[in-house]
Amino acid sequence: FLPFWLLFSYIFGRYSYDELNLEKNYIIIFFKLYLISLVTSLISIIFVFIISFNINLNNYIHFDKVILIYTSLSSLILNFLELPIIWRFIKISKRKEKWLFIGSKIIFKVLSNELDFSRKQIKLIFKDLNSEFSDIKLSEIKGIFFENLNNIDFKKLLYFQNKDIKFISLEGLCENFLQRFPPDILTTEFMIRGNFNISRKSLQLRIKRIGDISFSFLLLFFTSPLIIIAGTLIYLEDRKNIFYKQERVGINEKLFTIYKLRTMKFNAEEGVAKWSSKDDKRITRIGKFLRKSRLDELPQLLSVIKGEMSLIGPRPERGIFDKELNKVIPFYKTRYFIKPGLSGWAQVNYPYGASINDSKIKFSYDLYYLRNFSLLLDFLILFKTIKIVFLRRGSIAAK
Repeated sequence: FLPFWLLFSYIFGRYSYDELNLEKNYIIIFFKLYLISLVTSLISIIFVFIISFNINLNNYIHFDKVILIYTSLSSLILNFLELPIIWRFIKISKRKEKWLFIGSKIIFKVLSNELDFSRKQIKLIFKDLNSEFSDIKLSEIKGIFFENLNNIDFKKLLYFQNKDIKFISLEGLCENFLQRFPPDILTTEFMIRGNFNISRKSLQLRIKRIGDISFSFLLLFFTSPLIIIAGTLIYLEDRKNIFYKQERVGINEKLFTIYKLRTMKFNAEEGVAKWSSKDDKRITRIGKFLRKSRLDELPQLLSVIKGEMSLIGPRPERGIFDKELNKVIPFYKTRYFIKPGLSGWAQVNYPYGASINDSKIKFSYDLYYLRNFSLLLDFLILFKTIKIVFLRRGSIAAK
């Protein structure tokens, strides 16, 4: 029961307390959490019931009555106990922390915009390299971000250390607070020492490959009825091809072919590659549902089995767009140090990708994934992807 409870609690947002609006009535929030807890309990127990149905059917004679009473009462008691703690935790987390930034005005403005975009509760205070700090109450400062430690007077560093203030580099800010690396503020030096290239002999990569093959076969087996139904509906809508294929750029910039369920009108691009957009008129009626649920991506599991893709990694881009993005996004080719994936850190954090600017933001998440690659991060992305698919929050503008 516990694994299902944890999984569905995550999917239905029992742990997403940052999304709760404190301006709403306390009672309304209580019943919202109670409803989520009740639904989570019921679905979890139903899954346990289905899995063990053939073991001992006699254990479930009174399933409908006993379970409903049990889940209702336990969910009510749980929310009475946890809501006051949650309420206090949210209030504390909503308080803005003050951080001092020492560097150039240009980078300060970029960082301020990035923090606003990520909705982090941080207030940046600007000082240049030659500033005095007598007008700042250092007791209120959580820490200091440095654009470049090499340019700071050593005496000033000692002064801050004596005040027990934390130092964080510009890259540390991006990694810890943004969980992405905006390419506009990164240097060549950081990219060289940033360890973005993953060794092909890595044990984690080998385990990842075994997981890719195993999970892909299982997923294809269990979703094959959905693919058949979706394919039938695609054909019935306009009597055209069910699948479509496209060349994408993979690891080490090698081209490969992916297959997807067709979600656009036949010959929608008319020979000219176009970015997809929100409310794109080229998307068919069944295509809207397939994109929302991401069922159109399932045929790409064949590319995973062949070894051209992975389940988790940067999304593969079309060659014609890839050349355009490589010209305007610094360090763009870094994303080809690892196999592309069906889902990735960018896809679970930023769902739209309909322009060069969107691609730049997604690339910043790809850099974070490369820098922090691990099986644990892959599992986190996998769970986030399951949540998106389950709640049908797919990428409306996915290409």
